[in-house]
Amino acid sequence: MTSKGKEIQESNTSQPDESGISEIRTGDTNEKNSHFKGNINKKRMLSPVTTTPYPSNMVKPIAFYAYMSKNTPIITIQHPLSFDVVKTNLGNGYHSTTGVFMVPESGVYVFTWTIRVRYSSYHSTQLMVNTDELGVVYLSVASGSDVGVTGIVVAHVNKGDDIYVRTHASWNNGNIISDNAGRSSFAGWKLF
Repeated sequence: MTSKGKEIQESNTSQPDESGISEIRTGDTNEKNSHFKGNINKKRMLSPVTTTPYPSNMVKPIAFYAYMSKNTPIITIQHPLSFDVVKTNLGNGYHSTTGVFMVPESGVYVFTWTIRVRYSSYHSTQLMVNTDELGVVYLSVASGSDVGVTGIVVAHVNKGDDIYVRTHASWNNGNIISDNAGRSSFAGWKLF
């Protein structure tokens, strides 16, 4: 390339060193052919941008969140609770008609449930995996009060396991509340 009496020579064959810097030489055209005298400028050469397609073996997220649309009247012992308003259901494992999360993939999951009661009521609820208890919470409310309780469990569960919340065999009296002031809810997600 010639520019105002000076020739700029660029080496297309020069490779960047380990720092990614290549040399570009510029020199005077009045020099003898036997030697090239010039300045060395170093410039960083950027690698071309490549796009990687989304890997087909990426782990797909699994998560659900649902709450009760209305109050649940006085219930019997060991009654599975249904959280009928589904807001998130990635992986399609949660079934609102039964309140059961059927585990789509084995792994470690976090499960949380919140129960709200009021007016001299009390409830004990269990988080179940098939027929085994994973966790339990208890709440007793004094007259004129309105309170909620939340349980959180981290556990390894297997594909096909049923995870659900039910009332305990003992300690149940009164309605479970879910309204605009506070929701009784059930949620879970896969950690790994």
